[in-house]
Amino acid sequence: MTAKARDYSILDKLNLERKPVGVKFLPVQPEGIPRITKRLSFCEMFKEAQTSPPFYVQKEDLFCIEPFILGMEEPDPMLVGGLVGEADELFEEARANRKLYQFLPKMVKGSVGYVAFSSVDQLTFDPDVVVFTANAGQAYHILRALNFSSGDMWSAKGTSVAACAWIYIYPVISGEMNLTITGISLGMRALKVFPEGLVIISIPWPKLDQTLKNMRNMKWKLLSDEITGEEHKKRVDKLFNDLRQKIKNS
Repeated sequence: MTAKARDYSILDKLNLERKPVGVKFLPVQPEGIPRITKRLSFCEMFKEAQTSPPFYVQKEDLFCIEPFILGMEEPDPMLVGGLVGEADELFEEARANRKLYQFLPKMVKGSVGYVAFSSVDQLTFDPDVVVFTANAGQAYHILRALNFSSGDMWSAKGTSVAACAWIYIYPVISGEMNLTITGISLGMRALKVFPEGLVIISIPWPKLDQTLKNMRNMKWKLLSDEITGEEHKKRVDKLFNDLRQKIKNS
């Protein structure tokens, strides 16, 4: 397990308060990385990696829904039957909680034995997904970089529970980015992992190189950032008129 020669230095331009974190799902124990020594929920682990040396976790370090969504064990009927969500009054009935397990992202059973975490400045492996914790302004630049050269849309998928599945697993199995907002999913909210209102963006490896390249190539200060309000409307009107004239004269 070696790190791909990838330049993350452009991320410094974002001035992120919290470091981006690379996550890798492995069938075998990683070498040269210690096992975690704390009992943390899965959704807390990328926060831990922002300020600690790299680490890995295995089944014994996980609880709640994590072993199930990682394909490490059969589902607990108490969870997938929806009884927890009903008892905790998060859902009206067990059936509503039960329904989300039909489409919750999950790894194939037996495919993952270990999960490694590292801030990008300490990576010794090529991550399957990089998780960013950003404010709205920083998220704007990340999302622009995602579709700057491709025009691809971005989207947010999730559920009221099991935010970890959407942060870590959905991007890896779909190949698409995902985002969520802190404070809107039960586990992270109850554990107070982050202040409310931060944007968590997960970029899977197929889109990572292009995103970093786009960050290096795109303008970070646009006219629309400088000319705002009513002046923005006037500028856009003139732009449209000029372009229509250009088409007409071509």
